[in-house]
Amino acid sequence: ASCKLVHLEVPIDRWVRFLELLVSARPSLKQLVIMPREMIGADSIEIAVGNIVPYLEDTSNTAHKAIYFDGTGGLAASAVLRAIAQDPPPSLLKKFDKIIHVDCSRWKSRRALQRTITQELKLPRLIMDVIDRQDEEDDFRGIDEGLRAEIGFVGREILRVLMGQKCLVVFHNGSDNTIELNDLGIPQPDQWFVFGSKVLWTFRGRLRLNPGVSKKVDDSHLFLYDTFSLYGWNYLLELEAREIARYTDNLGETVEECCLYLLSLNCQGGNIMDYNWATHASNYWVCDGIIQGGHGDEAWEAAAALHQHINIEDYSSNALPSFGHELETPSKRWILVKDNPVVHPESTSFFLAAVASESDPPLRSLPDDMFHKSDKLRVLKLCRCTFSFSSPPFRRCRSLRFLGLDSCQDQRPEEDEKQDIWIF
Repeated sequence: ASCKLVHLEVPIDRWVRFLELLVSARPSLKQLVIMPREMIGADSIEIAVGNIVPYLEDTSNTAHKAIYFDGTGGLAASAVLRAIAQDPPPSLLKKFDKIIHVDCSRWKSRRALQRTITQELKLPRLIMDVIDRQDEEDDFRGIDEGLRAEIGFVGREILRVLMGQKCLVVFHNGSDNTIELNDLGIPQPDQWFVFGSKVLWTFRGRLRLNPGVSKKVDDSHLFLYDTFSLYGWNYLLELEAREIARYTDNLGETVEECCLYLLSLNCQGGNIMDYNWATHASNYWVCDGIIQGGHGDEAWEAAAALHQHINIEDYSSNALPSFGHELETPSKRWILVKDNPVVHPESTSFFLAAVASESDPPLRSLPDDMFHKSDKLRVLKLCRCTFSFSSPPFRRCRSLRFLGLDSCQDQRPEEDEKQDIWIF
């Protein structure tokens, strides 16, 4: 069907009413309702806090009661929320009777969320005992932790404590969906207009950069965001890494380098190379030498712990953050190659993608001297290559710690029995 645009002199309030009628008549037209979005300056934590606080202080009838902050390109949102909750400006302390900080950026279940709220409010031990007993019963019944729902009695106690108070709830939501906080005992902001309460929340945190998750924010929430920082993307990544480091032991600045490793390689070609981050991210960090340990399995344990505190699943779908190519990374250290397989002496991780092809890509023959200057190479993954398995071109890479072979074939299988087998 064709459409013709006709200009009509109709008051704006009548157009708004017409749209409301359309939406009520055809639920599928709800997508026409545009979420209120405002870009704010968030170059640093201090600047972001200063620009968000006025929205929180506005408790007029027309002000938004629920405010979502998406950070800058998805970064540093968690750090900004933590700063507001833990070091609120005096004006917020005067405005609200209670500031409730709920960090569930590492999602477990709605029950765990209710437990966190109970702990934050410092409710009597009796309330926590109710949660403990229900968890023990669910353990016995074999109910998966992720399926455990909130408890009605606990919710009523939370509501009783908060009744009549002006509250600011700062919520790090690590789930895949928006959460109705009133189900857990915290009334929704639109039920609080008499008391002037607010909710400030985010889906972001723990390097959660999936662009699709922010589309799940309810249209009634004010959506705040920024698109860049004058201090650069590495600065924002540093803020994100500091937040993640709070949950780890003794990794400190190493967390930032691990995040940079993941984002750098993913940006170079996460859509053509299966890094299998969900399985191998921690292996890469240790084998590349980013995470180093003192005795025994310390490095592996630290890497595994960090793995649990980052939203690695966002990268299993090869989602590429928009800012990845703007990050400053160590030159030639972490490399993905698809056309000209040149290995630099500085490279510590080298990934060779399959030859581009519309159908099955052809096998690539590796020259025998390809890695003759790769003394620093520690991580190597080859896709659809042929070489001598008994005398591979990387046999002299004395620092090699991780070897991944995907659909590779022996170049001279008939000579295997006549040559000494190369031992890795």
